[in-house]
Amino acid sequence: MKRLIPFSFIILLLVISCSRKDGLTPRGTWQMVQMQMVDNGKVTNYFSDRYVVNQTKIWDGNHFIFVGKYQVDTTTTYRYGVGTWTLDGNIYVEDIKYHFDKSYEKTKNKIWLEIKKDTLLHIFPVNDAGTPNQKHWVERYVRVK
Repeated sequence: MKRLIPFSFIILLLVISCSRKDGLTPRGTWQMVQMQMVDNGKVTNYFSDRYVVNQTKIWDGNHFIFVGKYQVDTTTTYRYGVGTWTLDGNIYVEDIKYHFDKSYEKTKNKIWLEIKKDTLLHIFPVNDAGTPNQKHWVERYVRVK
């Protein structure tokens, strides 16, 4: 009986830590619902009458992929990116393998990532402390059910 109580406590801690980890990761499929560029305090919204954005991002294991269709006035472009990711607290780092903008390939993108229930906030680029650069992007996603 004396061994059962400490053993049960250890099992309980393992279950709690495993479930907590899964709740704080972006694993799954997310749909972008807001995208903004902030440049020295000036905000440009990319969900408007002029911009039509449809982007999905999927995280699984340590890989991510995003694909999107962007329409600005009468011009349509397709965007995509693939790579691996790590998450340390709120600091999320993408190691980009393929990207629609070739200059991003083989680079790392440091992002502030925050998840509240079914909403994911993505702010980049940021420094090691998570502070955004003067010019940065803010993306908001909702979980696809």
